[in-house]
Amino acid sequence: MFKKPLIISLSIFLILMIFTSTVKHRTRSLEKKINKTNKEIVILKKQLSDAETDFVYLSSPAQLKQYLIVLEKKDYSPYDYSRIFQSTDQFLTQISKETKLIKKVLYEKREK
Repeated sequence: MFKKPLIISLSIFLILMIFTSTVKHRTRSLEKKINKTNKEIVILKKQLSDAETDFVYLSSPAQLKQYLIVLEKKDYSPYDYSRIFQSTDQFLTQISKETKLIKKVLYEKREK
């Protein structure tokens, strides 16, 4: 009479122990991965911050002027904003217009 409930309760206890152990092991593995990823994120944020600082410093007009003086560049001209393209389609359209214009100018020169 006492054997059947005892066996059932022991089997349920063992099943729950095994289940708890597997959940605990998986949780520990996930925590290790999360900690590793967080460390990588902190390192990447630091590198990004350093890169942004370098970019701001190196691209400031005063710093660029100093570089030009050091390099003795007399014929420096800034990059025209109209040559900065938002997409490759925009670039290809501009190139085709320039090509047509060049062909037209060359054709007019030949006729003269």
